[in-house]
Amino acid sequence: MAVYLVCEGFLSGLDRRVLGALVIQFHNLTVLIEPAGSRTGHGAVRAYLESRSPRDGAISVEDRDYRPAGVANATWANRAGRSFLWRRHQIENYLLHARIVLELFNDFRAAGAAWANVLPATEPDASVLLQSLALPLFEDHAAQVVRHELVQVINAAGGLSFGPQTPAPPAGAHACGYAQWLAALHQEAARLCQTSGTVAKLPDLQPAAITARYDAHLAQVQNPVFLTSGNYLIEMKGKDLLAALSRHLVGLGAPALLNQATVADELLRMLERIYQPSLVYQPDDFAELADILRQY
Repeated sequence: MAVYLVCEGFLSGLDRRVLGALVIQFHNLTVLIEPAGSRTGHGAVRAYLESRSPRDGAISVEDRDYRPAGVANATWANRAGRSFLWRRHQIENYLLHARIVLELFNDFRAAGAAWANVLPATEPDASVLLQSLALPLFEDHAAQVVRHELVQVINAAGGLSFGPQTPAPPAGAHACGYAQWLAALHQEAARLCQTSGTVAKLPDLQPAAITARYDAHLAQVQNPVFLTSGNYLIEMKGKDLLAALSRHLVGLGAPALLNQATVADELLRMLERIYQPSLVYQPDDFAELADILRQY
């Protein structure tokens, strides 16, 4: 009998390496990790693997992205399920806990990197730094949530797809701002309303409704509790936060090779060093995933 764990990405991808280290190796499981090759198709890959032998079993785990937390929680509530969503936005989010980031900063200092001497030396200070890196991303994050919600509205109407392209950031910025996103959302809604009379009647696609929805989400993330509770590390896009951390380190004098991918690799190395079930994460998706795999 073979047991498979289907994940996002490719053979050398971050998802496979994180799962291999924290789920398979740490818990000494005899499980094969099969990347789906993209952000979609997990179900098809899982079904194919199980179809090859009636004795084989397969489950999949994928990024939650902008789906509500309740949707992800429901997948973990069903331990007999085959498909699970991370409780955090992406697998990258698990690397950005302040304790892991501090471990990396300490490693830089221990290696004698002079530029690392100005990095935070305590976990609370590392958390403050991460919060400061998240702040410029708020308007982009809120807009992405709105876009996801409007996609669901359009999908329910059927036949069309709401898909505004991400607008260009303002000069000197790394993320799109309120004005750019609001214009893009309004323009896409107007285009679809011109295409379909049914869509034109949807109240959610009226300019005032879109603006109100965007403002409401922005107010939620701008509430100080969103940062101080650590919720931003759960809800926001981990790749964007990793990129911001990389830019910050390079700006302090770190080698340019310390890019987003390299920072992720280094943080994974730190996580492997300090990881114990339920020590860093509560609930611990990695430990729960291992328990589910043990059933096979």
